[in-house]
Parts: sequence; C-alpha cells; structure tokens
Amino acid sequence: MAMAMRAAAAFFSPSVSPSPKQQHTHSVFSPRRGSTRRIDPRRLRAFPATELTLEELNPSVALLRKTAEAVGDFRKTPIYIVGTDCNAKRNIAKLLANSIIYRYLCSEDLLEDVLGGKDALAAFRESDEKGYLEVETEGLKQLTSMGSLVLCCGDGAVMNSTNLGLLRHGVSIWIDVPLELAVNDMLKSKGAQAISDPDSFSQAMAKLRQRYDDLKERYAVSDVTVSVQNVASQLGYSSIDSLSLEDMVIEIVSRIEKLIQAKAMMEAAGKPE
Repeated sequence: MAMAMRAAAAFFSPSVSPSPKQQHTHSVFSPRRGSTRRIDPRRLRAFPATELTLEELNPSVALLRKTAEAVGDFRKTPIYIVGTDCNAKRNIAKLLANSIIYRYLCSEDLLEDVLGGKDALAAFRESDEKGYLEVETEGLKQLTSMGSLVLCCGDGAVMNSTNLGLLRHGVSIWIDVPLELAVNDMLKSKGAQAISDPDSFSQAMAKLRQRYDDLKERYAVSDVTVSVQNVASQLGYSSIDSLSLEDMVIEIVSRIEKLIQAKAMMEAAGKPE
C-alpha cells in the first residue's frame, strides 16, 4: 500500500514531467533539426511491428484537412482510449493526437516511470490490485481535468465504477483490436525464443483471452466502439493488413463528431423555449 500511495502522489503531479516518449511535440508544424525519421502514415499498415514515436507519426495533409473540419465540434474535449494494450492501440492514439493537435499521454507509461519499468508495474498490479486501482483513480482525477488530451488508458481505467465515472469527463473510445496482435507484441517483448515457441503463443493467448472476456463489458461502456476488423470490412478490405492508421483515425474522428453533435441536439431539445 505504501508503494501505491507513493505512486499516486507522483502519478501526474506538477513536479513530474512526462518522459521524452510522452511529450507532445507538434512536429507537423515545426520540424526540428536532427529529429527522428518521419514516416508517411499512408504507407503504414495500421499495425506496425513496433510502437512508433509521436514524431514518426505525422498525419498527411489530407488527414489534417479532414480532421480540421470536424475538430471544431469537440475542441478541448479530452479523449480517453481504452482496450487491450498493444502497439496498434498506442500508434492509433498517437496519430489521433497529432492529427487534431492534442497532447498525448499514456497512463501505463506514466506509472512505469514512477514504479521503475514494465516489470515493476506488472508485479505491482498482480500483487496489489486494490492499490493499483487507487493509483489509477488518483491519476485519472488529475488527468481528466486536462482538455485537448488524448489519454491512452490502462485496464485500471475500466476496472471499477469510480474510474469509469471519471472517463465521463470526456469522450471514451474502445479500440477493439484482434487479440493476436497484442499476443505478438507481448511475445516480442520477451525475445525470439518466445516468438518461435507455439506453447508460448497458446499460453499467452489463453491468458489474454481470459482478461479480454473479463473486461469486454466494461470496455463496451465507452461512448464509442471502433473495431479494426469492422472498419476494414466497411472499407471493403479483405483483411486488416490493408487498413491504414489514417483510416482508423478518420473513423474515430467521424464517430466523435457525430457523438458531440448528437449530445448538442439533445441538450438543445431539453432547453425550455
């Protein structure tokens, strides 16, 4: 519990700055000499093999134009991304932030910085779930007060009613990805032997499937659900390999725009004349 309180106090206090991978640099408008290589998202599959940096995920001019048309309807509304953690989810969230000129943060990255890495966070979550949820609550209380933010959330954000309630301060998006992608990411982090071992894949898939089944109803409480498989089907692709990151961002922005407009119409209808 002492670890939980220490992490909660430091989770996103003014004295703690985001690590370099979390800092939002508006590289689209102000390229910096010597910056990281930049990749045209139109040439990327939706699910690159690694997590890319914010600077690598530059939106195309066409995407910026499309999002600019919609963003006025939800300017400054925070956006919370939930779902199974994987490179796909993070890359989509980062490109979304760059496309609508929002800041990007990842709650799991912030906790890893405080606790000392991925292994330390995993050990904390498994040994003290109550403490982990308290930390997540404290972090969400501070982060949900920020506007113009895309926050990539860990599972703690949906694991109790308090945290789900905090997500109501903005628009929550469930990015539903095929579990195979998350399993592959998990095995890659453990090395080549894990990738090539069929038993490792089966065990990891069984564990992740159980977690997904336990949480999918909570993910589904989100304001918007965007399934990568459904988006690929809607666009007429035979597989998700043809889907681009920009396809996903356009769908998400469109869905948020419709949601905000619907809420505005309901509020207008409820006002006395």
